[in-house]
Amino acid sequence: MSTNYTEQQISENFPELTTLGKIHSRLDKVKLIIQDKDVDFFNKHCHLFERLEGRRQKFIDSINLEMDDGSTKTVKLFLVQHNLAFGPGQGWLKFIKNVDFPEGIDKASLVEIKDIAENIVLEEVESSAVEKSLFHALHNIKLGGASSAVMLMEIEDIGVEIKAVPINLTNSETIRLAREVGSRLTKYRIMGPDGFWPEPDNETTNEQILNWVEDEALNTLRQKQLLAPKEKELIEALNRAHNQVDGERKIIAGTNNVIGTGETPYHNAAIMWLKEWRATRRGGVALEELNSEDSKVSQHYRQSVSKTERKYNVMPSVAKDIIAVKRLLTVMRHPFRDYRPNGQIVVMDTGIAPVISQEHLLKLEELAGEDIVIVSVLSRRLGGSSPRRIQQLCRIYVEAAYNLGAKIVLLCNTMDANARMTMEKEFSIPVLGPIVPAVEAVFRLENANGVEVKSIGIVATKATIESGAYINEIRKHRQNVKIFSVVAPLFATMVDMSEFDKMKSQVISQRNRSIIEANLQPLIKKNIDILVLGCTHYGVFEQAIHEIWKSCTGREIHIVDTAKELSYYTLTFLKQNKILSLRMEQKGKVSYIASEEDTPQFERKVSEMTGCTADVVPMDIGKVVGRLSEEDRSFQKAVARESREDINLRASIINSNLSAEAKVAVADKLYGIKDKSTIWPDCEILSLELKDEHIREMASLTTQNEELLTILFHIKNTTSQ
Repeated sequence: MSTNYTEQQISENFPELTTLGKIHSRLDKVKLIIQDKDVDFFNKHCHLFERLEGRRQKFIDSINLEMDDGSTKTVKLFLVQHNLAFGPGQGWLKFIKNVDFPEGIDKASLVEIKDIAENIVLEEVESSAVEKSLFHALHNIKLGGASSAVMLMEIEDIGVEIKAVPINLTNSETIRLAREVGSRLTKYRIMGPDGFWPEPDNETTNEQILNWVEDEALNTLRQKQLLAPKEKELIEALNRAHNQVDGERKIIAGTNNVIGTGETPYHNAAIMWLKEWRATRRGGVALEELNSEDSKVSQHYRQSVSKTERKYNVMPSVAKDIIAVKRLLTVMRHPFRDYRPNGQIVVMDTGIAPVISQEHLLKLEELAGEDIVIVSVLSRRLGGSSPRRIQQLCRIYVEAAYNLGAKIVLLCNTMDANARMTMEKEFSIPVLGPIVPAVEAVFRLENANGVEVKSIGIVATKATIESGAYINEIRKHRQNVKIFSVVAPLFATMVDMSEFDKMKSQVISQRNRSIIEANLQPLIKKNIDILVLGCTHYGVFEQAIHEIWKSCTGREIHIVDTAKELSYYTLTFLKQNKILSLRMEQKGKVSYIASEEDTPQFERKVSEMTGCTADVVPMDIGKVVGRLSEEDRSFQKAVARESREDINLRASIINSNLSAEAKVAVADKLYGIKDKSTIWPDCEILSLELKDEHIREMASLTTQNEELLTILFHIKNTTSQ
């Protein structure tokens, strides 16, 4: 395909009538050139061109602006973030007071022309955002492409014609508008230290207007506690400013902020932080190097453009577009490098459990626009760990989630029981777990059925049950209900080991069914009213448990699947806090992350469960956190090593020829709770007793199975201790 043919084809498909149309024409031209002359690169990245040509986020909000005469005028705030693969969005804030209407709209109604005017403004904002993306990528500035504008015009029918009438603001009206822009963008988690931060276009907005925007944004960050602990100095400076604010104050309509009119106390308090931050965010340092003829950066840039011209036989302007597009596409293949608008839902769990949570989240239509990041490390098993170890691991992973751009982190039951409250104190992002929603579901079932719940069964990991988290939460609702708990050390390993059929349902073998029944027998005998599956993995067994329970008791059992309840709870939380994804037309992206050693196995499991080929990104959590000490790294390695050994032993028990009762009793002896006495009234921890006959059964099989000999050795050590 020749370059001439490419240009001819583009001119036919993309009439260059608007600025945005011209930019799309350039992008399509680059696509066709790469397809023709760089086939390997195109084949690897072709699926990303659609994302590149679309916008990452569109945000439109109406502002009822109070005028000096007491009247109110409605103006609209527009924001487009085009591409954030290189970093957080950076772009202009414009005040747009006029638009050029296209010809042939004389017969359109007033309402239709208002829509046309808004679309023209939106297209102008999007054009600026795309240009910023290409500019930053071309010059290798680690920022994304974004732009914002306020439409300061009214569309009026003046009898002869319909025209756009500019809204001219007084100084005090400009202050109120600027502050409202800062408040809105921050409140909706768009503007912030790790998000979009507007800049003046120096034609319609200037530094003073942006100072007011920043002042209100900083105050909103302080009020809503949206700053991370790493911004300790900034938080302290803003709090000092808040305590010192005096003089005339006014409440902005629609917010709870009390502010001075023209003063910028929070901006002034944060001036040193802003100065350092802007040096990077405005790309000034990078551009200085590029503009210096003698710098290595400048020389490398010129060489890259020249080399691309020769390789593709194109003009310099096209070569620059090719460089920018290729850089963007290359970085877009790595999900953890993409700064998501409004943040991501990051799900952290062991094994394939986070994928189970993902499936529940994606069943909720209102979450279709959310970006979800699944973080799994197959070799780490937390259920048998100490609370201190769980907290230490959780701290590393939550900080990684924060650095990945999370707006909310979902934890497993074990993390929730042992670390969530600590994480909430240490990090600014919301951290949710399944325990609260699961207990709420228990009593919601009670109200729906009109029957009092007298006894609750909980099947979970050792660490979850030992923490007493479920008991404490249940006691907040009801003091006199009986609670029976059972540790299920083999369940999660069974889920991770098993296969999924073409209907994406797990194939539950007779061996696994027997283990499930043996493990639940103590609860079955207690005639409980509701069973809580206190581990994300366990929901896979829900149907099997229903069948086992009916077979053993002749009656149905109400089951609460904690992973399912957490998905509903997450949706409610996002709605209430107004941080649902603002993406209107495009579905969110699901990204998978695992340690390098676990990636191949995890990819296979994700493909089985979702029915789609998974692209799992191998990642060193330490690189994402960026501050792991040698002690932290040694700790991670020790946990990985110990948990691999632990999983191997559990798998050996599952695969052995022992009876189901012996398997459960042996697992409980090794991984269960040693002291089953409780400090809580009406609570009991149940288990199958390890009998002499189980030991004899194991001893008789050790000649056939070396792993059982190791397990027997561990049991003797445990017993002696």
